[in-house]
Amino acid sequence: MSAHAAADPAGRGSGLLGFHQRQVKTAEGLPLAVFQHRPDDFDESLPPIVLVNGLGGNLITWRHLVKTLAPRHRIATWDYRGLYASRFDAATRAGAARGEVALGPAAHADDALRVLDSLGIERAVFIGWSMGVQLNLELARIAPERMAGAIMICGAPGRAVATTVLGKAGLKMIPPAMDLFRVAAERYAPWLGRVVGSATLLQVAKAVGAVAPSLDDKLAAEIVHDYVRLDFDIYNKILMSLGDHDARDILAGLNLPTMIVAGTRDAMTPLALSREMARTIPDSELVIVKGGSHYLPIEFPEALNEAVVRFLGRWPGTSVLPVSHG
Repeated sequence: MSAHAAADPAGRGSGLLGFHQRQVKTAEGLPLAVFQHRPDDFDESLPPIVLVNGLGGNLITWRHLVKTLAPRHRIATWDYRGLYASRFDAATRAGAARGEVALGPAAHADDALRVLDSLGIERAVFIGWSMGVQLNLELARIAPERMAGAIMICGAPGRAVATTVLGKAGLKMIPPAMDLFRVAAERYAPWLGRVVGSATLLQVAKAVGAVAPSLDDKLAAEIVHDYVRLDFDIYNKILMSLGDHDARDILAGLNLPTMIVAGTRDAMTPLALSREMARTIPDSELVIVKGGSHYLPIEFPEALNEAVVRFLGRWPGTSVLPVSHG
């Protein structure tokens, strides 16, 4: 395991000072990039926070929330196997292409537990976005004792490919569309990043309602810059595994503080899915953000931050955290 080293791990210009990067090995010996922040006045009575990424996001996606929580909370996250700073080498990538490397939620959940163990974290509040919601639920299935609470943002309880606004038609439309995007990204990543993250295209996306007008354009461009450089062969395999995964069977038995956050304009994980989880998970709270799309964390950071701070207020000392408006 590598020594801690100061890093700007979240992409160009992240500004997330105070995170340090280390390497943790998966059960198969694959390297995972792990990032941790420990504030100078760390309060041991407050639960650590584990940020569980979306499939197309890394640490920078959480920038606004990190600014709010960092003064008092220990925060950890990691890049999923095969993606971002946990990218596979050529030999491992070839093995994954042959189906020899596990890429489903069960493997990622085991990775999460290894991250916790490596950092000496017994229990944490898990904040998951998109894919991170399914991973939170898989963790609740295999290791509920490690979870002090869960926040589910813009996610599905399972079958993610068949539960977008496309419905079951997504099973036929999404895989070939993502394969075309894979080819484009492999050949034209720098150009694609400039186009998709351009101010013009972001304004068009806002105009047609794909994202909210309040989207943080600068942060969105940074996310796109890293996203188009992913290994989309691995990405698409993980995406299809999310389509096969379903955790609905454990919802009614969840016994931990849970908050679900949803946007009214989320086409990828529609509001109905969050309502379903809220109805089924005992004593869960549902927060609905009007106008929020799947990218709610970078569209309405103030609303999300306030909801998270309020949820964490059940642990003494958390409720005094300042809410970031920057």
